[in-house]
Amino acid sequence: MLGYSLSRRPRPGHAPGALVDPEPHELIGGLTIYRVDYGSDAPAHERDVHNIEAALAQREHPGHRLTWLHFEGDVSAAQLTRIGQAFNLHPLALEDVINHGQRPKLDTYRQSLFITLALPYMQGETLIFQQVSLFIGDDFVLSFHAGDHDLFAAVRERIHEAHGRLVHAETDYLGYCLADVVVDASFEVLAAYNDHLEALEERIFAERGDDLIGTIHDLKRRLIGMRRVLLSQNELFVRWTMLDHGLIHDDNRPYFRDVQDHAKRVVDLAEGYYDTAGSLLETHLSLASVRLNDVMRVLTLIATIFMPLSFLVGVYGMNFDTKSPWNMPELGFYYGYPILVGVMIALVAVMLIYFRRKGWL
Repeated sequence: MLGYSLSRRPRPGHAPGALVDPEPHELIGGLTIYRVDYGSDAPAHERDVHNIEAALAQREHPGHRLTWLHFEGDVSAAQLTRIGQAFNLHPLALEDVINHGQRPKLDTYRQSLFITLALPYMQGETLIFQQVSLFIGDDFVLSFHAGDHDLFAAVRERIHEAHGRLVHAETDYLGYCLADVVVDASFEVLAAYNDHLEALEERIFAERGDDLIGTIHDLKRRLIGMRRVLLSQNELFVRWTMLDHGLIHDDNRPYFRDVQDHAKRVVDLAEGYYDTAGSLLETHLSLASVRLNDVMRVLTLIATIFMPLSFLVGVYGMNFDTKSPWNMPELGFYYGYPILVGVMIALVAVMLIYFRRKGWL
């Protein structure tokens, strides 16, 4: 099926920044909150919290200088309002969190950065884009994933490594790690498309079915849609790499360039697979044209063989009076019919031999 974004749109007439709960049919289902407090002076402390107030509580250990809150699933308008109050977040950014389907972008505010990313995700044979939103502050990172699977479990495990860079770095490095997970997920989706393209290529030469035209065209539409999203995401990382903001540290810029390089590779792969899909469509149409030419050649040869036979049968099928001196004398031959059949068979044999020597058969 064609890829699509899990999207919600703001209701017409609402003021900018107004938070409105989604309709029931737009809900993903459930909310899981992970909180990780960490810093170089104390072991990281991770826990699952069950309500917003527990998630927003003060850090318990003085050695923990940073807090990462991850929200997996549906966040209500009331919960987002409370989060915005606690971290002084701009209402327009909060509105983009609750209204899924935003294009990848980076917005800068005085005390925070707001980033939206598009996560390609295969749900069966359907490609969907899930939104990942990040708030990066001086001592906090908030991440929102509009999905139903634990996206950043590996990053939480890395935080527990006492000698890892993640524990000692600033919040912008954690933001890089989260963004890198989203970008690397695109490689898995594109690998699935590569397998699909190879399978289609085998089917084109094996089956030569006309139904493959719709399959290839649908695949091209998915790839061009994915390429459009990934191009916007690549532009986001280019801007992030060059951003001049107090929350961006020069020591971490090489990592931003690394994730931007990954994003560019993903775009290149998507473009390459789109071109491959186009080549497969051209190959399929060429094979169909060859098959049509083969059929037309056979039909032409058959028609050519029967043309003289039809002529002979037509001439000798004129039943005029045999007593007339102007009639064909052959109609009175005792062995006229077998002679005519023999001539026709000989004529067909001569024509087939000629066609064979010419390479037409």
